Amino acid sequence: MMTIEEYLAAVRRFAAALEVRGDGAFELFVANLKGQSEEAEACVAFRRAIATETELNAASRYLEIGYFPDPDETCRRAWWLFLFDINDAGDNLLLEAACEPYDREQPLFQGAPRLFDQIRRKHHYSGVGEPDYELIDETTICSIQDSEVFAVGSGFAKLASPLRPHIPAWAKSQFQSAPRYLRLDPRSWYAEQPMMRLEEAAIAPADPTWMRTLSLFPGMKRFASYVLEDCDPQGDQAQYRDYHLRNIRRLEVTAQRRETDYLSMMIEELPRPDERNGLMVGRCIHLDTRAQVGTPMAEARLQHIDLAINVYRGDQRSVRMEDSLQNGKVCDATYRTHLYRIEDIPFPALFTFAAMFFKSRVLFKEWLADLDFATDC
Repeated sequence: MMTIEEYLAAVRRFAAALEVRGDGAFELFVANLKGQSEEAEACVAFRRAIATETELNAASRYLEIGYFPDPDETCRRAWWLFLFDINDAGDNLLLEAACEPYDREQPLFQGAPRLFDQIRRKHHYSGVGEPDYELIDETTICSIQDSEVFAVGSGFAKLASPLRPHIPAWAKSQFQSAPRYLRLDPRSWYAEQPMMRLEEAAIAPADPTWMRTLSLFPGMKRFASYVLEDCDPQGDQAQYRDYHLRNIRRLEVTAQRRETDYLSMMIEELPRPDERNGLMVGRCIHLDTRAQVGTPMAEARLQHIDLAINVYRGDQRSVRMEDSLQNGKVCDATYRTHLYRIEDIPFPALFTFAAMFFKSRVLFKEWLADLDFATDC
């Protein structure tokens, strides 16, 4: 019998093969798994041997679909568990590929070679620094109707999927002259315009320009943490949706003033740490300002604000949930990537970006309440 390492490696190979075929070939892929692949048969034998009673019971609800015909019902359930593992591995592969540093060999830059020259360059004390290989200068591309589809060279590209298109669209409308950078998905380039997905309207919070000076963070001090608890849907539907549908668990906020004229903040929203695909994708905002102590927030300007995802895999998920930004550095993400960056904008814009980027409305409103202002979001 194969080892767990051999099984996981085989599952990733099957997931990669499914990705190459595309979504439209899923049923054909499934139909060809059983009876035509010795490796798949070996994987299912292993999966059956390690399956728990809970897993086998959960798979039973899929038997009526008809895939994997076999007189042995337990064997059919094991085939379904194998397919679930392939799908989970596929989620991992897609996210890994979407977060990979930009490279000229990626489909995006094969289709639009000149776009590689528009990768953001890091600031350096001696002038322009090295490319960050994560973000594209937004002024060199054009969104189609403020959607996730962008005109790039003679073709089209899409935003990285964790970044909703109304974020760059709003930032462009409000801060057209500010330096803005966003992440396009490096895995694809389209000769013809692809379909645009439907998006719900963004709900922005009230403008907190009247907030107190930056020397005070009521209720927050240097750190705040907001935990989402399970609840009865009849008692609080918004909290129930955030917990069960959006799978959010915690929001952490930390602020640190290293110098009288330098303040930085980091805010991370963490989802449930036990998704079956083995991933926990945190949403993170980082910002800094040179505003002096006591500067009214309405008058302060951010040097930059960026939106990123931190991907924790396997045991790192529980380690991160046990850690806290209150204690300083937390465990490193398995991998991460920046999705959006904008520079030299008013400090209060933070709250609009946070409202659009984070998933939990409940935790966001709790944070605003601690800051002593309310919102209708």
